[in-house]
Amino acid sequence: MLSAEWLISVFLYLALALHPANAKGRYNISFAQLDTCDSIEIDKFAGYAYKDFFMIHTLDNNNILPNERLHLKFYVLTSMDAHILLSVTNHPRPEDRVYEIVIGAGGDTFSTIRTNMGMKRVSTNQDIELLSVYEPTPIEIVQTKDGDLYVYIPGFKKEPLLHYIDPSPLNINYISFSTFGMNSARWFYDCAFDGFTNEMEREEHEQSVEDRLLGALIYQGANSSLPSNLTEVQFNFQMQSLAYDPSSAHLHARMQLMMHWQDDRLRWQPESYGRLTSFEHPLLQIWTPHLVILNGALESLGSALKDFELRVYSNGNVSLLANNWESTTWCVDTERNWPDERINCDIQLGIDQNQAKIALTHDNERKPLAHNEHVNTPSGWTFVKIAVVHVENATTLRYTPKGILQTMSGDVAIGFTLHRNGTFYRLVFAMPLYACEIFLGLSFLLRGYRRGALILIVVMLTAWGLMYLTRHASPHYVPPLMSAYQHIMRASVYCYLLHIAIMWLERYPPRAKAPAWLVSLMNWSPLRLILGLRISDSTEFCDSQARPWRQLAKVLNNGSFIGVNICFILLNTIDLPTH
Repeated sequence: MLSAEWLISVFLYLALALHPANAKGRYNISFAQLDTCDSIEIDKFAGYAYKDFFMIHTLDNNNILPNERLHLKFYVLTSMDAHILLSVTNHPRPEDRVYEIVIGAGGDTFSTIRTNMGMKRVSTNQDIELLSVYEPTPIEIVQTKDGDLYVYIPGFKKEPLLHYIDPSPLNINYISFSTFGMNSARWFYDCAFDGFTNEMEREEHEQSVEDRLLGALIYQGANSSLPSNLTEVQFNFQMQSLAYDPSSAHLHARMQLMMHWQDDRLRWQPESYGRLTSFEHPLLQIWTPHLVILNGALESLGSALKDFELRVYSNGNVSLLANNWESTTWCVDTERNWPDERINCDIQLGIDQNQAKIALTHDNERKPLAHNEHVNTPSGWTFVKIAVVHVENATTLRYTPKGILQTMSGDVAIGFTLHRNGTFYRLVFAMPLYACEIFLGLSFLLRGYRRGALILIVVMLTAWGLMYLTRHASPHYVPPLMSAYQHIMRASVYCYLLHIAIMWLERYPPRAKAPAWLVSLMNWSPLRLILGLRISDSTEFCDSQARPWRQLAKVLNNGSFIGVNICFILLNTIDLPTH
């Protein structure tokens, strides 16, 4: 395979053969003049990556004007995509503010200034065919103290090719060169013929093994670009806590999340780097998956990885560890049997990577919950089980036509089964109901004001229970326990009205004579036997015939006692939870 250096040399020889050394091209620059310059070559295998950084001598720059921060001039031989990076540091991260100038982008059809590597255009020019592998293209960059950034092509036109006004101008310390794709380039700088002889100096210092490996990995990572042929990312997790808030329908989860993938570009020979077989560094800049929570709520919607650690192994394997990874997702309680709901919630995860189809795969060898390990559940819900399943969706697009995030093939869902701690609620809310039933039953054995006071106590207990029940039960439906309170309230009201009627019949009976059919009914022996009253051959029965309204009061009292207790039995069987 021919080397890039040989290829560029061939182009130079062809150019010299076609044009004399002192012949000048369209920009009035000859190859003889370039002999006075230093140069750097970018081969076609380098891709879009900034490897070599040069320190800028702003104080020694002999062409800088009083109002200028920076004044640089250099020349390039390439067919397209001449990339120039001006940065504050020699290890800029993808999110750092920089000035990236691209001449001849898009197949030499436009030029631009960007404030982040690969994104955020702030100035664009549509002039075409500015670059050539046969004729050097001069590029002049000026940054003023007012924040103006100018890019000129001397010999093309007097006006600046690109212009950007930065309200917060950067203090540029380093410059680097690159290209794009399989394109090669040769850059010429510190040229004596144009007076720019002391602008830049290649940064050279004794590097430690870690620094050398860091630089190599960043370079091999190609500006954090996506690894080729990457189709899946494995993950596993260890649960730490789980909480569910039914009022807001939010599931809060906290876990230790680990992700693994293979990036063959990051391989190295341990013998060349102090026998290091794994490496981690806070400045490591490589591709990482853009993990998104598809059913996220609040701050968890969208991007999910904010704080994590990276470790790269010499075989190209990469591990990402996120300690205390937290998520908040939507989960609606659709059960209608408070406080005994058993619901299924999930966390839907996927990778959003510029339309790349990368599947998430769970590492089944590492269990999310070890045997006898406790998961903290700081809510009224108990953790039952956990499962990881693939989302059933054949969609191949991450976003809908309206730009809404959606699930697609390759996504996974971490499913949780939760059960409300019903024992607590039964003790708090069901026991007062049982007490009210007992008090109402005892009220039939009492007379006078004591009976009325006991019934009023039941009314107060029932009202108190309903008031507190509304703070905990779902307002979207009437749970069975609330229905039981309603029945007890109705029974207590009936008992109090019955108490008033009995007192009226006993103390202030009507003066009218009781109807004959009512007297016959009260004297019916089977009825009196059922109600526990004395039958017709007793002396008390004979005396009661003279006062039928008192006898009616006893019949109502005993009959209501039996009826209310039957209702309580049905209530305890149907409405009150027993498990």
